[in-house]
Amino acid sequence: MGILKFYFSFLIDFFFPISCVFCERLDILSRKIGICKKCYHGFPKEAEENGLCEICKTPLSEETCDYCNSRNIFFSELIFLRLREKIEKELIQNIKFHNKPYLSLYFRIGLRKKIRNWRKKQYQAIVYISSNKKTLKKRPIHPCKHIIDYLTKLFGIRAINPFQKVSSQLQSGKSYRDRFVHAASAFQIRKKYENKLKGKYLLVDDVFTTGATINELAKILLMNGSESVDVLVMTKGKQTTSNH
Repeated sequence: MGILKFYFSFLIDFFFPISCVFCERLDILSRKIGICKKCYHGFPKEAEENGLCEICKTPLSEETCDYCNSRNIFFSELIFLRLREKIEKELIQNIKFHNKPYLSLYFRIGLRKKIRNWRKKQYQAIVYISSNKKTLKKRPIHPCKHIIDYLTKLFGIRAINPFQKVSSQLQSGKSYRDRFVHAASAFQIRKKYENKLKGKYLLVDDVFTTGATINELAKILLMNGSESVDVLVMTKGKQTTSNH
């Protein structure tokens, strides 16, 4: 099966090569991540993480984190792979709404270095949130699939979705305050995981905007036996107090 899969992938790449999502140029890099070498090297350098809160990675105000001080934070630490600039917004839009999941490979660049201190934590599982039924029909591949697949192999653990969404409403479009109100009642633990979690978990998602959903999911994990929850997201907005 492994050999057949290799040759099938080779034939797909040969007959349907992936061109750059930005300029449509075709080169070795675009075949791998959907972005050509010229565009990739033209992107802004990664943001400095100095002066950020050690937990939520929000810029500190006079050595104080306004975000963490404004609410109960249930995750232990957040790591983001890229700040959500114009380029990252466009990539996420293409991944989620234009059926181009391979673009998430861009966010995987440098991932191993980012999480080097987490490799000692001995997580029980990678945790993710599945899309709702309507979204699954349009987007059968999870936006973070390549990230999740990489992490499960790196840590030698499985990926699970212990959450059940009980609200049909979306977070997008809601005000900053309403996102937190909605998140508090939008999810519940699946019965098979109820009070049966133990150890540490790594929660993976695509975007951290206000952090309302992620914080609520971390809370649910802790309430059902988890020792601690770390969070990894592909992108993070600059201002967590933004309404966008």
